[in-house]
Amino acid sequence: MSLAKIIPPKPIKLYCCIICPWAARTWIALTQANVEFEYIEIDLKNKPDWFLKEVNPGGKVPTLKYGDEYLIESAITTEFVADLVPEAKLLPKDPFKLAQSRLLSDRFSEFLFPVYRKSIYGGDVSALNDIFDAIDKFVPYLVNAKPFFDGSEVPTLAELLVAPFVSRIYLVLESDIGSKDVLTKLSTDPKYAYFHTWATNLIASPGVAGTFDKAVNLAHLAERITSLKAN
Repeated sequence: MSLAKIIPPKPIKLYCCIICPWAARTWIALTQANVEFEYIEIDLKNKPDWFLKEVNPGGKVPTLKYGDEYLIESAITTEFVADLVPEAKLLPKDPFKLAQSRLLSDRFSEFLFPVYRKSIYGGDVSALNDIFDAIDKFVPYLVNAKPFFDGSEVPTLAELLVAPFVSRIYLVLESDIGSKDVLTKLSTDPKYAYFHTWATNLIASPGVAGTFDKAVNLAHLAERITSLKAN
């Protein structure tokens, strides 16, 4: 039996794109928090005139409309959701733990995001072999992930910010365009068990699982990587 949706103080509309990992951050947070909102898909290759004229002249997603006001930039819109719905427990209550969680997100950007950028966004799939060194540097900041940061039963805001990139890395590794050897090492080497367990738990969490269309995203990523290789 599903829980009743949380009704926000003002109506929420999320202008998003199913293949955009940045936009996915706020979509994941809204879904994880079980908030009622309206999802509006934006084709980034053919942005509607009404979106550019009436919503966001910059054409960026995510754009979040709260009542009659608009917010942009994925980190900001996602944190707004976490602040708006404290009962979702996306933010650690302890100020020190909150700071630590933000460091987690920062260190993911420093160590693991470059692997994503080069291998998937840049089309050099062989760069996924660099993930092990990146994980070694990142794991010290993944404090007590049982199953999530600091023993939280639900992913924290920092984890939701990195989730779209984790899910896409694993999606490529599981596919024919990725390296099965990398995935095998991640899933069988005891050295990486802590990270792998956390990553798979994150991908299986309601916010991620409820928003991540694997077939659509795999088709998009395969096309992108193939195109980049051809060039």
